[in-house]
Amino acid sequence: MKKLSFFLAFLAISTFCLADVELTSGSLSALKKSGEYAYVEIDWSQAKVVELGRNDRVEKNFGSIDAYNKRQGSDWVRDWPSVKLSIVNATAWEKYPARKCFNKKNRDGVLITVNPQVWKAYQSTSDADEREGMKDHCIWVNPSKAKYKFVLTVTQIDMGNGVASGFGVKMSTGGAIMSGTIKLVDIKSGKTLATIAVKNCKGIGNYSQRTRLMDVVVGEIFGSIPSLM
Repeated sequence: MKKLSFFLAFLAISTFCLADVELTSGSLSALKKSGEYAYVEIDWSQAKVVELGRNDRVEKNFGSIDAYNKRQGSDWVRDWPSVKLSIVNATAWEKYPARKCFNKKNRDGVLITVNPQVWKAYQSTSDADEREGMKDHCIWVNPSKAKYKFVLTVTQIDMGNGVASGFGVKMSTGGAIMSGTIKLVDIKSGKTLATIAVKNCKGIGNYSQRTRLMDVVVGEIFGSIPSLM
């Protein structure tokens, strides 16, 4: 009975945690080819920071990410470049702790490697700890060998700074909530092969903004793409 109760609880949580991502045009069949690589670019320039309430209705609008960070304080402004780098780096992870990730789920097809920004930062740093941290868990292939790229354009984000964001479980409130679009692009031709809509995709709660944003991008959004193929 205990095993059955645990299974039912796990099933309920797993079902509740499905990301709201939808293939709206094109095909993701190219991602089934083994031996090929893609990298991720994230465009935050169009993102509006909001606070969502019941039924994902916007209750507060804080403007752009830059405006939001300035409102939060100088440490948020200072840390944002490294936060962005951490998030895009994490899309290349093979081992996302206790969560799904693209490379784990698509291991027999196209794999995500680090992008040019991360590659450049890694090559230029002399900090041994930073080099080790950036390389940890990732598919580390020179992005010049990538055939495809994913371009995630974030249009709206709730940073998940409410009280519930401190809990380590997925909830309808708490955790970062992100909307936007993803395009799968053939790098050589510049052709968009597929477009994916992301609508109010929710990550797990955590006290760290870096972790909240990383989870919704890596664990939810990109971790759900293989299920669309």
